[in-house]
Amino acid sequence: MANIENLERQHVEIKDLFLKIKQGINSNDIKVNLDVLVRNINTLAGKLNIHMNSEDKFLYPTLIESKDQQLKEIAKQYSEEMGHIHVQFNNYKNKFNTRSKILSDTDEFLKGSKEIIKLLENRISKEDMYLYPKMKSV
Repeated sequence: MANIENLERQHVEIKDLFLKIKQGINSNDIKVNLDVLVRNINTLAGKLNIHMNSEDKFLYPTLIESKDQQLKEIAKQYSEEMGHIHVQFNNYKNKFNTRSKILSDTDEFLKGSKEIIKLLENRISKEDMYLYPKMKSV
């Protein structure tokens, strides 16, 4: 099974990047720190890919085979949801992973950033509040 402490550490790092990106998109002029914002988006993409791959390869397959029925059902649901979330994030990243892409449609970038961060924050919150504690209790 995946190392829960490692997954939790990854969540902390990912949430820190959410905060940095939100600060960047909420600034009065995103152009001022746009290079930092682009770097944070690309760093987030890398960390999310590592995290999602760890869950897909090591966590969810093991949990789906669990003898604990509740844990098995949570794992199936979360695994299916994660596939959709991963696609949505990759679409966002591919659309806004450079300075020129962001500047070509700043309004859409701001809107998309808020939506994807909210989606990811909700997902991480679910894992932190329900899945990981359930894993620790089994």
